[in-house]
Amino acid sequence: MDLYWIWLSTIKGIGPVTQRKLLSVFGTPERIYLADREELIERTGLRISFIDRIMEARSLERAKKILDSLNRHHIRLLNIDNERYPAEVHSLSTMPVLLYYRGNIKENSMGVAVIGSRRCTKYGKQVTLDAATFLAEQGIPVISGMAKGIDGYAHTACLKAGGYTIAFLANGLDLCYPPEHRILMDQIIEKGAVISPYPPKTRPLKANFYKRNALMSAWSRKVLVVEAGAKSGALITAKFAGEQKRTVLAVPNSIYSPESIGANKLISRGAEIFLSPNQLLPAGFDKEKPATLDKTEKKAVMQAKPSERQAAVEQLSPLEKKIMERLNAARDIEELVDIFNGDMAALLDILCTMELEGKIEISHGRTISGVTHRDGSLY
Repeated sequence: MDLYWIWLSTIKGIGPVTQRKLLSVFGTPERIYLADREELIERTGLRISFIDRIMEARSLERAKKILDSLNRHHIRLLNIDNERYPAEVHSLSTMPVLLYYRGNIKENSMGVAVIGSRRCTKYGKQVTLDAATFLAEQGIPVISGMAKGIDGYAHTACLKAGGYTIAFLANGLDLCYPPEHRILMDQIIEKGAVISPYPPKTRPLKANFYKRNALMSAWSRKVLVVEAGAKSGALITAKFAGEQKRTVLAVPNSIYSPESIGANKLISRGAEIFLSPNQLLPAGFDKEKPATLDKTEKKAVMQAKPSERQAAVEQLSPLEKKIMERLNAARDIEELVDIFNGDMAALLDILCTMELEGKIEISHGRTISGVTHRDGSLY
C-alpha cells in the first residue's frame, strides 16, 4: 500500500487538492492506479490534461526507489488516513496527502510554533528560551523549522526541559539542513519527530520552504513570531497561519532593531502582542497551577550538566576542537575570526551551533569562559 501512496503523491502536476478528489472517488491510491482512462474521465470529472498526467505516470518504478531509500534511512510514512495525521491539518485541502517522518509522531501532536530570524538578538534568544521551556513544562509540543537562530533555540530549550518537539523541513529526511544541526536533528528524532512533505534526495530549494511553512503553521494551534526581519521567512509562516485561522502572536521590540521590523509590522496589522508565555496556552487548556520555574531552577534547565557537556565535547568536529583550543586564550571574539579567514558570519554560526549543542556557553563578560561581540550583543 505504501508504494501507491508514494506514487500518488509524486505525480508531477497533480497537487493535494486533486489527489484528495481522486481519493474521495476511489477510496485508495491503489484503486486510482488500477483505474483505466475511461473510468478516470467518467468518475472524476477532471480535465483531460490531468487524466493524461495520471496515465503517463502509470509506473511504480520511482515509488519503489523512494521506498528503498526510506528503508535505508529509517524514514516512515504518514498518510491522511492515519489517525496520527491531525484532523485539524487534514481538514485543510492544500495539505499533503502523504508525509515523511523520522522519530515518533505521538497522538495529539498539534502544538505551538515558535519561529523567527536566523540572526537573533540576546532579547530574542531569551524570549525563545522562556517560551519553549514554558510550553515543554505544560506538555505542549513545540513546533519549529530547525533553522539557525530562533528555531534552533526553540527546539533545544524544549528538549532540555524534557518536552516534545517537531521540526518541519523543506528537504528530504536523508539530508540535514542546515548541516550544522546534525546533532540537534538526531536529538529531535530521539525525543520528537522531524517531518517533511518531500521524499529523500530532495534538496532544500527556496521554493520548497513555502509548502514546509504552510505545513508548520497548520500543525500549530498558535504561532509565535519572536523576531523577524523585513523579508524573514517567518512572515510567510505567519501569513499561512492567518489563512488557516491560527492565532498569530508577535514579540514587540525596538523600532530601530532590524531583527524586529517584521514582527512589529505583524502587530500593526493585527497580530496579538506577546507579553507572557501564558498567552501560548491553547483555548480550553486545563492549567490549574502554573508550572513555571524560579530563576535558579530555570538556569539549571537551560545549562547542560557537566556530564552532559563532557559528552558533547567528545563529539567535537576538527573545526570545533580548533575553536575550543583557542577559546581559553581568546579575550574577544575577533581573536577567533582568523580561523574562518575573517568571515565573522561563519564564526558566529558555528559558535551558535556549539552553544545549542551544549559545548560552550556564550556569556556577556569578556572572560575566558565566554564569547561576546564587541558591543556585548549575542548572535
